Amino acid sequence: MEKRLIGLGLGAGALAGILTYGFARIQITPLIDVAIGMEGAHTHGPVAEAHEHEPEVFSRAIQENIGAAVGSVMSAVIMGALFAVALAVLLSMLRNRRLPADPRTVAALTAAGAFCVVSAVPLLTYPASPPGVGDDATVGARTTAYLVLITGSVAIACAALAVGLALRTRIGGWPSAVTAAVGYLVAVTLLVSALPSFDETPHGFPADVLADFRLASLTNQALLWLVIGATFACLLPRALRTVTPEEYLRAHR
Repeated sequence: MEKRLIGLGLGAGALAGILTYGFARIQITPLIDVAIGMEGAHTHGPVAEAHEHEPEVFSRAIQENIGAAVGSVMSAVIMGALFAVALAVLLSMLRNRRLPADPRTVAALTAAGAFCVVSAVPLLTYPASPPGVGDDATVGARTTAYLVLITGSVAIACAALAVGLALRTRIGGWPSAVTAAVGYLVAVTLLVSALPSFDETPHGFPADVLADFRLASLTNQALLWLVIGATFACLLPRALRTVTPEEYLRAHR
């Protein structure tokens, strides 16, 4: 079952990567072009002139077409594979605890949870910024804080899920789900408060461009998880019904 789920995850990720690249090319790339234009207009001096005359290894057209497409698809494929592994573990936990659940519902809820834990919480805490926004001296600190937040958010979500499943047989489904959700929110809030904050928007940068870029970035992540979740919800029952001869013999020994 695990191999079929991972294969489904790779396919779902590839589809999500193609769609998110198309969305980014239409909605996000023009905002990046505006930001780059403003950055160039506000940059003066001999250092800037030297940078302008440096030859580009890859042209802007190659970066925003081939480079962005490959990056989007590859990252989405990885996310799809990781989602498949997480879903396989969750379905196994539910089966071992003899908790009845529709695999399609589990897949949809897992995708929604992944969006909240992996994308929404980090992006709302440290919003995405176009070129020209942010201090180059704090790039390392911002990247470290972002990775710590993602890792911590995933770890807290896993712990909350384990607690929720353990409490389900004692207090029921909805109370245990609410308890797990509240516990996650409290713990992740404490984590966010312990991490550094960054407010480095340059003076004069259009607020509407920045807001549109951040909203489009969050929407792009929502599209990623929507496609992955919908693909699994549609194809998961068929994948689970397909049993190889080896799995049949192993199950009936």
